[in-house]
Amino acid sequence: MDPTATRITTPFDARSTAAEVIDGVDLSGRRAVVTGAASGIGIETARALAGAGAEVTLAVRNLEAGARVAEDITATTGNKRLYVAHLDLADRASVAAFADGWDGPLHILVNNAGVMALPEGRTPEGWDRQFTVNHLGHFALARALHGALAAAGSAAAAASAAAARPVRPAASAGFPGSAGSAGFPGSAASPGSAESVGSAGFPGSAGSAGSPGTPGTPASAQIVVVSSAAHLRSPVVFDDLHFDYRPYEPMLAYGQSKTANVLFAVGANARWAGDGIVVNALSPGGIRTNLQRHVGDIAAPGVVWKTPEQGAATSVLLAASPLLEGVGGRYFADCAEAEPVSRRPEDLTAMMVGVAPYALDPEGADRLWATSERLLAAD
Repeated sequence: MDPTATRITTPFDARSTAAEVIDGVDLSGRRAVVTGAASGIGIETARALAGAGAEVTLAVRNLEAGARVAEDITATTGNKRLYVAHLDLADRASVAAFADGWDGPLHILVNNAGVMALPEGRTPEGWDRQFTVNHLGHFALARALHGALAAAGSAAAAASAAAARPVRPAASAGFPGSAGSAGFPGSAASPGSAESVGSAGFPGSAGSAGSPGTPGTPASAQIVVVSSAAHLRSPVVFDDLHFDYRPYEPMLAYGQSKTANVLFAVGANARWAGDGIVVNALSPGGIRTNLQRHVGDIAAPGVVWKTPEQGAATSVLLAASPLLEGVGGRYFADCAEAEPVSRRPEDLTAMMVGVAPYALDPEGADRLWATSERLLAAD
């Protein structure tokens, strides 16, 4: 983060829920993928996006659990455009199969899935499992879906630009529907435009869902990366990513992978903003979910634990709120941009809303990008 830049805040805070931050936003005609959407805050992230009218694909390891969640979300939102597809982020073939099966534009990708403090374990490639699931799998997924995200981002930008020229209104630049492959829907209608931050915006039209002028809809494709305040426990140790030399420590491995999440957001935004793709990272805060099953009951004096609905709020804000239109390459907590800290705070409350400078370092982001590409290119 540029020390001279103004820190971004919103009307929302740690107590806000996903439903509150997306209230009034119309995502009709937009398509979203949420990884790890069969449990925890992934469920509530998917529910909020579906409640705003988006078509949502739950990318999950357990298809039966995903189907139950999809049924529940449809029952609570009335949205029947819920789909379930298999994704194992530790398996490069599974990631490739998911991306190959996707058809048409993708407006929102929420990299939500993750593992925490696993006992020492390696993938068949010899990679640390936490680094693989939390970072490398999502890195491979986002790169494989870049074309779909760019298609949505460029079309939305064109629609927004057309809406800004009232003398020459343009027709909706839609994508034709197609018969989707197994596990995926056909491609959806064209994306909507957004109200720019700080401007009066343009009135919504009475046209079809997702047409130019739809109120409260971002004008770019969004990648949302769920990181954690635990990134403050460790930078990315490039000389020993997989604990080949250091004694394995579960929370250090987790912290390293969460730093990698933030660095990915910095690197991807720098590379893809020109394609109409905005990328941000976040900490959801402290939420008691199945994610903590390997660490037991966490003692955190002073920390106010969130509900899953509150934990999903910052993810949903970054995915869909026009308040943050065009804002990318940053790290948020409690629905606001995090404060840079010079050292890991001893106070857990301060730690929850802080960000380490090493997690936002552009050079570190470039190094991680090159390292990740090299690892994924290896046989």
